[in-house]
Amino acid sequence: MMGRGAEFPVLAGAPPDFDMLLQQRESLREVIESISSELELRPLLTRIIRHACELLGGSNGSIGLHDEARGVVRMEAVFNMPEREIGVELPRGVGLSGQVLETLRPVILERYEMVKVMTASEFRDRAVIGVPILWHDRLIGTFGIGAPPPRRFTDHDIEILTLFARHAAIAIQNARQYHREALRNERLALLARVGRNITAALDLDTLCEHAVQLIHELLGYPYVAIGLLEPEDPHTIVIRHRGGHNRDRVSGEHRFHISQGVMGAAVREGRIQMVDDVRRDPRYVPSLRTTDVLAELDVPIRRGETALGVLNLESRTPFTSEDATSLQIIADHLAVAISNARLFADARRLAVLEERQRLARDLHDSITQMIFSASLIAQSINPAWQRDPREGERLTERVVDLTRTALTELRAVLHELRPESPGLALAAGAELPALARLRRDGLAACVRFEAQRVIVEQLACELDLAQYPPQSFEIEEVLYRVFQEALNNVIKHARATWVRVRLGFEAGHVILVVADDGVGFDPAPPAAGDKGGPGGFGMETMNERVALLGGTLHTFSQPGRGTTIEAFLPTQGEP
Repeated sequence: MMGRGAEFPVLAGAPPDFDMLLQQRESLREVIESISSELELRPLLTRIIRHACELLGGSNGSIGLHDEARGVVRMEAVFNMPEREIGVELPRGVGLSGQVLETLRPVILERYEMVKVMTASEFRDRAVIGVPILWHDRLIGTFGIGAPPPRRFTDHDIEILTLFARHAAIAIQNARQYHREALRNERLALLARVGRNITAALDLDTLCEHAVQLIHELLGYPYVAIGLLEPEDPHTIVIRHRGGHNRDRVSGEHRFHISQGVMGAAVREGRIQMVDDVRRDPRYVPSLRTTDVLAELDVPIRRGETALGVLNLESRTPFTSEDATSLQIIADHLAVAISNARLFADARRLAVLEERQRLARDLHDSITQMIFSASLIAQSINPAWQRDPREGERLTERVVDLTRTALTELRAVLHELRPESPGLALAAGAELPALARLRRDGLAACVRFEAQRVIVEQLACELDLAQYPPQSFEIEEVLYRVFQEALNNVIKHARATWVRVRLGFEAGHVILVVADDGVGFDPAPPAAGDKGGPGGFGMETMNERVALLGGTLHTFSQPGRGTTIEAFLPTQGEP
């Protein structure tokens, strides 16, 4: 504040009663100190007009604030006047405040009825004084004070009220700034809430549906939509999600090229598009079928240099730069959330694909091989029975055993597909599923068991398992599946007379070797679509399994020279 002398100069035209003048100045000082402590605008204005009336001996009064955009003074506080006056808007020349607005100068009238246009006839006989409230020479409001006869206002009253108006302007601006900051903090809190809720969803449709509703409900925008660019068609905007008044009015999907509409311009140019009057913008496309829209705001949703979509808002009133700033923050949150949702969807699809591939490998390596072995043995039952009924009976039992075990394995796979179903129950007489047995007995025992079960009469089998140190279940499962596939390839394709299986350990690697003296094959990659031979699906699954654990698989074969399969898997160290 200014010093005492500067703040309260001797007023021109002061009345001769010097003591009264000093008393009035002291009252003014107290009033100024009182209003300086108030930061809520409406209580502040009410206090100001009451003090102004007390200073000048007025019986009633009002304060109006200037709405520059609309060119009116809106009544914001009254003293000894009907409450209905609050909110009344006075244009230039109407009422006392309208006359001050028109002239931008103080107005003194002996009777209120002398104004150009009277708005409150019950005060027609009152003397009135009106003074502009200025901030840096810009009108921000008006004082209007009335008093019944015989009171008459003078130039001295104008000087007192003008001086008061200067301090009132400071208090009003402080209160407005406080109000703006409070609104800004509230808006930031709402934006943070919207951002937290948006980024919480991982499903893209749920995310967008939630976002448009939050923007409508928390921020109050009447028409909200999100248009997305689909990765496979980045030149088409697809609107599926709408919030606010269009939620129930419009349904279904709307598509249009990015060369169309204000939304398309936001995507193409990568910057906010704000239109105050869509009727004057030839780009406007009423895609949401609204008839009462005046303004449109479109904010591009971008992740780095990649356009993901556009946030579209429409309204009956123009948008502000604050709207644009707020919606840009939300669009940035949306960009992160949309990218995460799409990455999550891709990861989920990849996980499903990997699980399908794993199940395909398991079906091929266990059930398919068992069924093939059972079929192979079944074909030899009749000749064997003719030679020796006891041999035919033995082969029949092996077929029953294989099919029963295959059923158990199939039930285990089905249980994996539906883990919420009751626990796996074994058929009568069935053995444990292969992986359950592997977990219980270890790799060496399972290799011995499998070899005894599937080896056919004319094939000699030699096992070298003594040097194998037990490994983790993860490693043993891969080696077991490779062994199953290699052994079954020998039975199905090799026409061999012997097969050797070795498990060992060398230089930090466990080793599996399956060798035979069969017809061999060309280990070159098969032709596209050829999965029928030894170089087909089985070889592919063996390579996949070994590679997943950082190992290597080698296949050595030549037509007529037999085949050797070697698998090397790294371990934690020496056994």
